[in-house]
Amino acid sequence: MPRDPQTFSVGEGHDPSEHGWSLKTPIYETATFVFESAEAGKRYFEVVYQGAPLEPGERLPYAYSRLDSPNLRVVESRLARWEETDDALVFNSGMAAIYTVFISLLNPGDLVLHSTPMYGATADILRNLMGRFGVISKSFGPGTTVEEIKQLIGGDRLAMIYVETPANPTVDIFDIELTSSVAAGRGAITVVDNTFLSPVLQRPARHGADVVVHSATKYLGGHNDLTAGVVCGRQDLIDLLRHDRYRIGTTAQPSTASMLGRSIETLQMRVERQTTTATQLAGFLNDHPKVAAVNHLSLLAPDDPSYETYKKQCLGPGAMIALEVAGGEGAAFRFLNALKVVRLAVSLGGTESLAMHPWSTSHAQIPPEENTANGVTPGLIRFSVGVEAVEDLIHDLARALDQV
Repeated sequence: MPRDPQTFSVGEGHDPSEHGWSLKTPIYETATFVFESAEAGKRYFEVVYQGAPLEPGERLPYAYSRLDSPNLRVVESRLARWEETDDALVFNSGMAAIYTVFISLLNPGDLVLHSTPMYGATADILRNLMGRFGVISKSFGPGTTVEEIKQLIGGDRLAMIYVETPANPTVDIFDIELTSSVAAGRGAITVVDNTFLSPVLQRPARHGADVVVHSATKYLGGHNDLTAGVVCGRQDLIDLLRHDRYRIGTTAQPSTASMLGRSIETLQMRVERQTTTATQLAGFLNDHPKVAAVNHLSLLAPDDPSYETYKKQCLGPGAMIALEVAGGEGAAFRFLNALKVVRLAVSLGGTESLAMHPWSTSHAQIPPEENTANGVTPGLIRFSVGVEAVEDLIHDLARALDQV
């Protein structure tokens, strides 16, 4: 029997005999499905809306595409294999996935501890939207100890520790095992955003994470042509999230699920190529006189406080680079405007190399003093390395740095 997730990426969840012997799962662009009988319809909604358990060997049919579709089930089974979790769900965006996790698993008065820096939209939801619902949030930075985390909790009711590792946009890493042990000791859950490394290079469930989230728009989709989100995790939590996805309609469309399934087949090859190229580029940038600092996991030295965490939980350094251009925002803008091969755009993880300025875009809603404290400065550039030839990318970066 196959064991490697790359093998499951190709055939898992698809039985050609159920789809007219098609090699690929057809795209089921239908709003509704026909029930075999009135009894079958009743049974479907007993399970979906009333929570009745499935009988041994029973397979749930389909009813309505807001709820489920064959394309979703195929790609969800493959994603669960990659993340080594019980099950997975696909949503219509990364933020839809993250918001559904928060709204489903948190209650008024709950405390969420979250790593920082983190993606600006996630921070905004936690502090503002969930704050309006009575959820308390507190942050902790890289290198925070168990005792410091416990002091942050104080007398509050800890419900969740949310960890984005590596962090967006600084590529700082956090110890999943450490945070998971604290959460488990308080009866809380650990949620890990694994977008930056993908399951090719990090499997948070191995280190105690209960739930893993992704912006599937990024590496999982990998071609900058779809928007989706993914949640993988324990079966009890996934069942709860699935029910709330039914309610609020954050389910991905069949066409999106189909495209995502296509992309999962090449995930490992893309990520490995991008990682190899990024490692070479990080070395080039680290030696350049106009670059004040570079953060890429390949540059971690054994005496770095994050080195042991990296060796323990990461299978490779990934393709995200944070670089600080000497000269602040003006120098950063001159550099970005001079790029030709690398495109100036938000998002990451696609086949195209992309660079952007977090201070003025993805993290613009974070107070400036907080950004600065977290290493998000006016001179910082987030660089997502694509699949282009490394020599062409080095030439493009060198020419743009001449303008700084």
